[in-house]
Amino acid sequence: MSLSLDQIEKTAKLAENNQLSLMVFQVRHEKPEQVKRPAFYGINVFKIREVLEARAYNLSKLPEANSLVEGMIQLRGKFIPVVDLPGWLGFPMTQEDKEKSVIIVADFSHNYVGLRVAHIHGVEEKGWEEILPADNYGMASEESFVINHTFLNDIKELCFILDVERLLMEALPEVASRMFQEVESIQSGQFSDFLTKKTVLVADDSRAIQVYLDGVFNKAGIPHVMFDNGRKLLDHMVTMNPDDISLVFTDLEMPEASGHTVIKEVRANALYAKLPIVVHSSMTSENNAREVYRMGADYFAGKIDTDQVMKDLHEIDVKFGGARHRSLMA
Repeated sequence: MSLSLDQIEKTAKLAENNQLSLMVFQVRHEKPEQVKRPAFYGINVFKIREVLEARAYNLSKLPEANSLVEGMIQLRGKFIPVVDLPGWLGFPMTQEDKEKSVIIVADFSHNYVGLRVAHIHGVEEKGWEEILPADNYGMASEESFVINHTFLNDIKELCFILDVERLLMEALPEVASRMFQEVESIQSGQFSDFLTKKTVLVADDSRAIQVYLDGVFNKAGIPHVMFDNGRKLLDHMVTMNPDDISLVFTDLEMPEASGHTVIKEVRANALYAKLPIVVHSSMTSENNAREVYRMGADYFAGKIDTDQVMKDLHEIDVKFGGARHRSLMA
């Protein structure tokens, strides 16, 4: 499977209407002796590039790789790490199970990763209001791999949505190390009162990304309030004096109200007509960026791209605060 232009256009239209296509999969094969059916998990189709039969690809071991990385496969000249998703969740596969497994090739901020799973259940279209935060299910904790959940249309069973950004940071520690080194290099004192005396409203449902963004804004000396979905941000926004808000910084994939809904509702309110909106997303395709710009976003940064985030903040500071452009990490 690979995404066609028609599928991309359809997905973009769904996103604009606060909907998504969710690819549903299992990380364990169903077996006759099992009393309970293995759990279902979901990932946004827009992040998926292909689904491969695992047995058709040779896996090259990497001796020094993290234990979650099984090795690399070569796909049309590109080497892609294969992550042991079942092992991460505590359900390691046998070699026999791996022979029957599939690999989901996904793109997270231009980081291509193969996720080994047992079985693709299908694709379902959902409204983001049907995607519920993990705390609604009693699963919200620093240790939880689950950030959201929903119910499948056909069999009415729970489907868990994982904190994939956390998985990538654990499986690819060099990416996480570089990311936090970049955060540590940020110095305060480089922004005007526009950013340091007002408040940034931030929405992202990944706890790993929340920690990262806290670091970015704290190091830069920029006050901010963090929300784990777009609806909470929008509800809080109307309680504030608009003059006290510097900008909105939002993810796209969030429960209850997606980033597309955040953009739409902010731009529909005359009080926020000129308020800068920065989209921070792991869905970094040109089509996706073009769509959010069309809806009214001003800036687009790939997740954990600290240089781009800082560049956008400086451009906002110059435009709205009259500050001079300074070096990004000075």
